[in-house]
Amino acid sequence: MLEMIGNRHSGIALLRTIPGVGMRTAEAFLAYVDDPQRFRGRSIGAYLGIVPRQDASGGVNRLGRITREGPATVRQMLAEATWQAVRRSRTVRLRFERLCQGRPDRRKTALIATAHYLARVMIAMLNTGEAWREEVTA
Repeated sequence: MLEMIGNRHSGIALLRTIPGVGMRTAEAFLAYVDDPQRFRGRSIGAYLGIVPRQDASGGVNRLGRITREGPATVRQMLAEATWQAVRRSRTVRLRFERLCQGRPDRRKTALIATAHYLARVMIAMLNTGEAWREEVTA
C-alpha cells in the first residue's frame, strides 16, 4: 500500500534520485517537512536538529554536540542515507572526505555535516523540481 502511494508522489520520486535515499527515507522526510517552501537557507538543519548547540558568553562562542530537536526518525534515516550516499556518490564522498580532514576521529562529525548538506539539497530539489545531478569535477 505505501509502495503504491510512494510511487505516485512526485516528491518521493524526486528525492529517490539522490544516491542512498530510498523510499522510506524520502517518505519520512516529506512527511515531517510537509511544505518545503517554509524553509529558507539552512533552517532545515535546525528543524531536524542536526546543527551544533551554541554556548556564547563574553565574546566566546562554543559549538557543542547537535541539538537533537525535531524528529529523531528523520535524523536517523538521514544519517543512514548519508552513509549510503558517501559510498555511492562521488560528490558526497568528496565532501565527506574534505570534512574528515583525513582524521578518523572526525568521521561522525563529518557524517552529520554531510547529512545537513543532504537535507539542504533535498529541500532545494523539492522547491525547484530538479533531480539530483552528480557534479563533474575535472
